[in-house]
Amino acid sequence: LASRGGFNIFRTLLARMDSTKELTFVFNGFARLLKNVYQSKNTYLPNSSVKLECFQELLVLLWKILEENPIFMSHILTKCNINQVIVPICYLMYQSRRDPSQIGLVHICTFVLLKLSGERSFGVTLNKPFTEKLPCDLPLFSGGHADLLAITLHKLVVNGAYKLVPLYSCFLTIICNVSPYWRKMSLVAAVKLVNLFELFSSPKFLYSGENAHRHLAFLLEVFNNIVQYQFTGNHHLIYAIIRRKDSFGRLASLTLEKAQSQCHAVYGEHTSVLPDADRPPIGTV
Repeated sequence: LASRGGFNIFRTLLARMDSTKELTFVFNGFARLLKNVYQSKNTYLPNSSVKLECFQELLVLLWKILEENPIFMSHILTKCNINQVIVPICYLMYQSRRDPSQIGLVHICTFVLLKLSGERSFGVTLNKPFTEKLPCDLPLFSGGHADLLAITLHKLVVNGAYKLVPLYSCFLTIICNVSPYWRKMSLVAAVKLVNLFELFSSPKFLYSGENAHRHLAFLLEVFNNIVQYQFTGNHHLIYAIIRRKDSFGRLASLTLEKAQSQCHAVYGEHTSVLPDADRPPIGTV
């Protein structure tokens, strides 16, 4: 086998892990090392905890194991607390959103979340209460890890680097995948999601490209999933939607002529196309 082209012994060994002891050991190692990213900054004494510098390589390794070994993904979602990994991933994405040199880090974090969000167990586990204190300007909220995920991805859209635009569909897909299992959304997360709806339904963004409407379709599916499957515990979202009912009404009655007239009113009569073709306005939400 080793003489065959493309053979990698380490990749093969990772793919063949199947014992509970090995899988748990590997996951606990990932969780312990990734937690260091924010725990090293949460200490009272400066430099009392050494910061790990290879977290990006750890995330790449985690993603490859998830891709190569389906038994590992099933094990960590059913036998382990996957939130121990989700918290540092969200923290890294939140802190790296404006740094052009960290775009690759945001991409690998997104790939890991996208891979996990396709599983029902992941969406259910995100309902566990979020109690960590992260050393960043994260909005105060009382809710689960699904709220942390939504607030983080919202921040990446409205206050992230321009190079993150291609990931918008991935961000919304992650939220859409977990939405049917979101039992109780916090007020902050509900407002953030409705704000995203207003952003993506604005004529400036909606007519900015032939695929711009897909972002809006994902959000509408999120609202539909929560109302259909988790209506009882999500009164904050229902209230936020009712408060912004005019935004939904404007979308229902939106035409190309209305969009052009609004664009002319804002940018002048000589504007023939919508500006910022692929980028929603920063700071409008």
